[in-house]
Amino acid sequence: MRTRDLPTTLLVGGYSGDKGSGSGITVLEDDQVSATVPAQSPSWIARHPELPVLYAVEESEHGKVHAWTLEDGRPARELGSGDTGGSEPAYVTPDPSGRFLVTANYTGGSVSVHKLAPDGSIGMRTDLVTHSQHGEHPRQDTAHPHMIQPADDYLLVADLGGDAIYRYRLTPDGELKPDGVIAAPPGSGPRHILLADNRYFLTAELSGQVLSYDADWQLISAVPASKSDVPNLPSELVSNGRYLYVANRGPNTVSVFTLGADLPWYVGEVEVGDWPRHLALDGDTLYVANERSGELMVMRIDPATGIPRLERTIGVPSPSVVLP
Repeated sequence: MRTRDLPTTLLVGGYSGDKGSGSGITVLEDDQVSATVPAQSPSWIARHPELPVLYAVEESEHGKVHAWTLEDGRPARELGSGDTGGSEPAYVTPDPSGRFLVTANYTGGSVSVHKLAPDGSIGMRTDLVTHSQHGEHPRQDTAHPHMIQPADDYLLVADLGGDAIYRYRLTPDGELKPDGVIAAPPGSGPRHILLADNRYFLTAELSGQVLSYDADWQLISAVPASKSDVPNLPSELVSNGRYLYVANRGPNTVSVFTLGADLPWYVGEVEVGDWPRHLALDGDTLYVANERSGELMVMRIDPATGIPRLERTIGVPSPSVVLP
């Protein structure tokens, strides 16, 4: 007897209230909305590295993080929440050990840590570190941590407001110990970090560039993220090891770069929906969350050229992140 294939499940976070038209985390099964988990502006979601647990930020003035158990890939039971200590958290991730939850409070200019219980539920806050460095751009009047990327024994925090990548060690007690600050070009506004091909790639939101650093964090190159003349605020970047994909808000495109010996080489770019805020790769499938046009695009990557081609579009209110 043939076993029925399991449905393809996608979890999509987005904006609600005065920030968008969503009402929580959208669950898609085989391209159909099967459920909406109520939540306030869950603009970033992440899974526990080992347990069937999902986490989400509440991007509000009084920032919070929330947790749910997952059953068959879908949020099922709430596991509580915690105050982040800073406003409008934009990113949350468990540390690689799965013992702590780390959050970047964008408007609050801080990074918070919560202890996780053995079942993945959110416990007490163990640390709150506030950044003070800021730049000269009008959007850099204060620090704006935007992403946390685990790398080796460190946690890297991209700070758009400070033109900096902060490096921390997380102690067994859940404290963030500073271990240096890596400078980004003035006015660049580093947003998201990707480790690929033994190098670090960053989207520079304010300068509209892709920054490349070597393994020792020496700047290799800063190239335009798009060839368009339209002002660009690049958001997410992903890689399959051969190609680098960058979402461009403003031009509303996804750019494709090859990963060469020294710097990413521009291959081309394709049009997508309005305000592509997030990309996710699953094999040869590229998902594009278009926040303002309220759609998730499913694209297939041509293995010969690396160029993604649209297969279908799914309506989702104000999507900002997708987990395949």
